[in-house]
Amino acid sequence: MGRTSLTTRSIVLTAALFVLLQSSAYSLQPDQAVVMVEGCSGVCVDPSGLVLTARHCNLPATVTVRFKDRTVSATRVYVCREVEGPVVYDCDGDGYPFLPVAATAPLVGERVWSCGYPLLNGRRELRWAKGAVLRWSTFEYAGGSFNGNVVGFVTAPGWSGGPLLNAKGEVCGLLNSSDCATSVFISSAAVRQAYAAVRPGRAAESPPRSGKPTLYVFGSITCGPCRQFKDDYANHSQLRQALEAAFTVEFVDVDQQADLASRFGVTEVPTFLVPGGTRVTGYEGPDQLLAALGLREQIAARPPPQRDVVDEKATQPEPATPAPTFEDAAPAATAPDSPATAPTTPSAVDERLDRLSGLVQTAVSIATWLGVGGATGGAGGLILGGLALWRTLRRRREGRAARDPPSVTAPPVITVDSPPPPQAIVPETRFAPYERDTFAEAFAWAEVEMVRKYPGAVSTLETLKGLISQFLSAKGVKPAK
Repeated sequence: MGRTSLTTRSIVLTAALFVLLQSSAYSLQPDQAVVMVEGCSGVCVDPSGLVLTARHCNLPATVTVRFKDRTVSATRVYVCREVEGPVVYDCDGDGYPFLPVAATAPLVGERVWSCGYPLLNGRRELRWAKGAVLRWSTFEYAGGSFNGNVVGFVTAPGWSGGPLLNAKGEVCGLLNSSDCATSVFISSAAVRQAYAAVRPGRAAESPPRSGKPTLYVFGSITCGPCRQFKDDYANHSQLRQALEAAFTVEFVDVDQQADLASRFGVTEVPTFLVPGGTRVTGYEGPDQLLAALGLREQIAARPPPQRDVVDEKATQPEPATPAPTFEDAAPAATAPDSPATAPTTPSAVDERLDRLSGLVQTAVSIATWLGVGGATGGAGGLILGGLALWRTLRRRREGRAARDPPSVTAPPVITVDSPPPPQAIVPETRFAPYERDTFAEAFAWAEVEMVRKYPGAVSTLETLKGLISQFLSAKGVKPAK
């Protein structure tokens, strides 16, 4: 038994070592693929040395990338066309530790992680943070907009460009900015698009890891419907979940990947293509696209349900007056008024008789109160009873004459003529960083106002200015005098 146990253990250890050697290109620890790119952070997403960071870092075409075990030079090979998004650098050589790009975006409420190299106490140190995805949104930045995810944790300067990771250790975003409670990450769709742009043959040559067919979305930044689909895909959870449940979605920019577009014969954008399957050209909304891809029943294309009159069973008694059908309802509206609806007594005569009846009843009541027996005797009682009977009969006749005949109207036919409008996107600007000149101007104005209103705050302002100068000096920025 001892020999068998040792033999089994040696086999297991050998197999584990073999798997470890075979997967040496994959990062053994996530932080091995997280790098410093000049003053920002980044992440390597391919063993060939493709490093992603954020555009707002405004880095030069050639940068120095610092891994945990090496420092290399890298050249910029891709810049997103939006005002904010991924920038891709290609490092010299290959065999780098990397983290794969996520095939799907994180869901709201899903727990995610991030790491980067913020500047803390004058040093760049690796830091981790975790939290939940709070929402997706569109953010105004530098005169444009970009799609992003709001996550419930705080980051620090120098973390920009650091990856957002799901539970599988896959990259699903890049850090854009942060405030006192949350952080904003560039969308997962933008990360996938950037990676696909620099590796055009990857999506077409390798089968998807999920086993689902690939849906290629061919578009262009100058195409209005293409931008509308990207906004809907980023902000409408139902559309995104329906597509990602059936396909592996890959965005293809025809301006940067013309060879892939020509390979599939794409001449118009947007085009949604499943190789060997469905091809949809144009985009009119989520419902139209899902119906064209066979993911939702075409409700709008179906005719309204027929409403034929069902014959009653012979055993049931039929009404004496048959109910009018929908066809009889229209001509009934144009039929002449029935003679029963015409008043039999002019209104002026009715008013006079009512007035006379009221006077007689009042006189009889007064006579009764005074004890005049003659007025309440036989003649008075007959007159009063006759007037009461006449008024009762006239009210019944008026009520019957004033009642309109029942009319039957066809019930409304409810159809879905068009999909509902997309959800309004409310731009959020509180996460966008201030321009340096604007902030300096605002700070100078606030300083003057505080000195004018609170003369004792001069020392506090001097201390605050000293701390700001110390922070700028640590970042290598010379404070303005």
